[in-house]
Amino acid sequence: MNLLSKTKTYLVGHMQYRNGSVWRRYVRDELQKLNITVFDPYDKPFIKDVEEGDSIRVDLKTRMENEQYDDVQKIMREIRIYDLNLVDRSDFIIAHIIPEVASWGSAEELVTANRAKKPIFLSVEGGKQKCPLWLLGTIPHRYVYNNIDEILTTIKKLDSGELTMDSNRWRLLKEQYR
Repeated sequence: MNLLSKTKTYLVGHMQYRNGSVWRRYVRDELQKLNITVFDPYDKPFIKDVEEGDSIRVDLKTRMENEQYDDVQKIMREIRIYDLNLVDRSDFIIAHIIPEVASWGSAEELVTANRAKKPIFLSVEGGKQKCPLWLLGTIPHRYVYNNIDEILTTIKKLDSGELTMDSNRWRLLKEQYR
């Protein structure tokens, strides 16, 4: 049925304290087969773009070590604005968290998406039982998964019509308006 064709998703997850590019690449490759646009913070889609990949992470770490806080703040404010804009533009969110690894941007992106009542698919490394309690008080637990593969299976079933979309969270435009 391709119900999710031409929709957009943003990939939320760790970047500062762990590299998050591998799982994002895997998800992007799988969802592109369904004609879903994937917004990846490692590869932003804007004409005037802001870098957020590994090279900027090294630069920011050096600036922090040299106490160049004004520079870091300026760069991170711009990154934050762009990333939150991608959350706003997305039809749904896919997130992968490692509970033991701080990811402050991820927390704000998840809260922003939740307040907008966007569908959120949250993978927790170590399984759903490791989900931070605060997130279980924020995101409906039926959107919390043991791993990325469970999320991809669910999305494929939603796309084919095998699963029904939760009408309280899904607000998809007709395909001709996407």
